Amino acid sequence: MTNTQPHVLSVPLPQNAHRWAEEFAAQQDNPQKGKQVYLNTLAVYAVHSYLKWLNIETALNQSDSWHRGLRAIFDVADLVLPGVGKLECRPMLPGEVAIVLPASMTQDRIGYVAVEFSQQLDYVELLGFIPAVAMTESPQILEIEQLQSFDALFEIIHRPTLLVNLRQWVTGIFQPDWQSPELVFASNFRSSSTITRPSTNSISRAKVFDLGRQVLLLVQLTPTKSEVFDIRLRVYPGDDAIHLPANLQLIVLDAAENTSMEAQARSADDWMQLEFSCEHEEKFSVKIVLGETSLIEKFVV
Repeated sequence: MTNTQPHVLSVPLPQNAHRWAEEFAAQQDNPQKGKQVYLNTLAVYAVHSYLKWLNIETALNQSDSWHRGLRAIFDVADLVLPGVGKLECRPMLPGEVAIVLPASMTQDRIGYVAVEFSQQLDYVELLGFIPAVAMTESPQILEIEQLQSFDALFEIIHRPTLLVNLRQWVTGIFQPDWQSPELVFASNFRSSSTITRPSTNSISRAKVFDLGRQVLLLVQLTPTKSEVFDIRLRVYPGDDAIHLPANLQLIVLDAAENTSMEAQARSADDWMQLEFSCEHEEKFSVKIVLGETSLIEKFVV
């Protein structure tokens, strides 16, 4: 594969990045594992900093590399991009020309970034990106000449989000990730008695969202005699939790992505709700926010 990367990107490593790395390394059983975790943490933080500078949302706390148990067992250097997937940020020491990807690495990565350290570990160079679909060798070895420019990553990040067509629900057509509420709630250990009961002419579907804490979004669609549809949104706790995470936000955005209504969970809420109406072909988005993490689902009626 031809290297299409025009130049490498230098990213400084601030003191707080080293503090994270020192803390995570100190939790390991031996110095060799500690060094691995130290470099992985710095690599992930460097890519996080670069994407943050570009106003691209990341979620460090959702990454396996930020999970104490998982980083102790596995060689992980992943960074979660909400709504996009996991990006693997593999460290390289000066002089290395290839990376052997760990056999224990899961196969849910959108791609890999090569992160080369300076001798003093005060900055890194992001050498390039390769999509996961382009990795075909086994064992998988990532060589520098295989790397592509970051434009390939940005294409994945900014790939248009498919609209959920609610009018199709009326005809019995549903997207695979929107399932019957009974099925979704049962698999997330919630009693069926907690589900809001639809009226006879309503259609309901539910989906699990992971913001570090799982929550369940229930969408209930009710056609009226006109071209107007009544819509009810409800959010419930997942992960067998009793209450919603405090300060969880449920936001409805209009077609111009301006906030039209919102609700916020209190510490003892076990669900929250918004209700509104939409006309035929009207578009809106539902945004769920917890701390610095957010996910958006886009709809059209």
